[in-house]
Amino acid sequence: MSNPSSHLDFFKAKELLLSEIGSAGFEFLTEKEEQIFKMTLADPGKEKLFDCLGIIRNYIENFRVYNFENGYFSLQGLNENLFEPEKNLSNKIRFRFSFTSNLLKFEASKRSDFSFKELQACIALYKFFLGTTATQRNPKEILTKLGVEVFDPVEEKVSGNLLSFENVYGYENVKEQILESLVMPILNPKPFQEITKLTRKIPGSILPRAVLFEGDPGVGKTTMAKIAACVCNVPMIYVPIESILSKYYGESSQNLAMVFDAASLFDKSMLFLDEIDSLATSREDGLFEATRNLLSVLLRKLDGFADKGNTITIGATNRKKDLDPALLSRFDRKIFFPLPNQTERAQILEGYAKQLSEESRLRISLNLEGASGRNLKDFCDYVERRWITRSIANFATISAPPTDFYLESLPDFRWK
Repeated sequence: MSNPSSHLDFFKAKELLLSEIGSAGFEFLTEKEEQIFKMTLADPGKEKLFDCLGIIRNYIENFRVYNFENGYFSLQGLNENLFEPEKNLSNKIRFRFSFTSNLLKFEASKRSDFSFKELQACIALYKFFLGTTATQRNPKEILTKLGVEVFDPVEEKVSGNLLSFENVYGYENVKEQILESLVMPILNPKPFQEITKLTRKIPGSILPRAVLFEGDPGVGKTTMAKIAACVCNVPMIYVPIESILSKYYGESSQNLAMVFDAASLFDKSMLFLDEIDSLATSREDGLFEATRNLLSVLLRKLDGFADKGNTITIGATNRKKDLDPALLSRFDRKIFFPLPNQTERAQILEGYAKQLSEESRLRISLNLEGASGRNLKDFCDYVERRWITRSIANFATISAPPTDFYLESLPDFRWK
């Protein structure tokens, strides 16, 4: 099946259902020119039924509550153009939920062929109701299949790679802000919940729900998030942009929804969305419909995470001005990662060139104005490779490069 946005005839649709969920627990048939997916199961309770709305919303962008009465409610898909709400609605999918005794009857029907997304909604509801959803699976396994990395401090400790703030040189102000906004609320949440009893007419929680890391590439945004995860001993779910985006219509937003759903299965976690500006640019610039759907899912999931409270979302960007205002408003803390100044560059160089005196490091850093922490590491790597090559050519014993060699190497290090 090459295009998930296309419609499937009855036989292709049934083939997809059989491959995804087997043959038990549901019926898929044609009746009176309609295609119908239906199943009967024990009443799952009101809370689970409410969750169904969110599941359907992951796949069907626009729908309305068509009927709502005791023991029965139904939803109907709407047109993509909401300015024509009544046009050809008879051909849109309808989801029906009816209750008899302790049973729930679920049915999805449509007068024409189901689309891929509509079938995916049925599959997701089937798995949700019958307990074969991600809630019974390893969230790390789900995320790995999506191309998402789970940075686990427990595993890092076993391998001897546990990070701390000492791994980042300089950036003292940024470290302090991360301690206030991420680390302390996770390690010791109770005082952050209790203080509002002393300050507010209506007490609430000031625990962070989403934090934005802003700064040029190479200033340590991802590294600092991993350090915060290690200090708090919670997994960090690193979502690179390429793992979400798809050439197929609608699949990107589905992937993003699955990432959030899997992240919520951890007791506690940090969800790191790298290059979030690529996921959600400003609507004022004009959006393709697929990008609009992606932004809609992102906003909805961030709001849902705020209520659950077990996951903090971290967004990283070097183009904050391009972010949609509605998305920016979801981040209750924005932390700016500046390029290091001369003193900070010298501190960073100490981590990669410990043999040099403070005076030498300051002298070198003066010539690296505008360099990021990653640029400085790359420079030291370059100098060491060049020094070793020269030492081997001269049959010399390997030693640490002197100050003059670092200065000599500067003109050929093209980092801008």
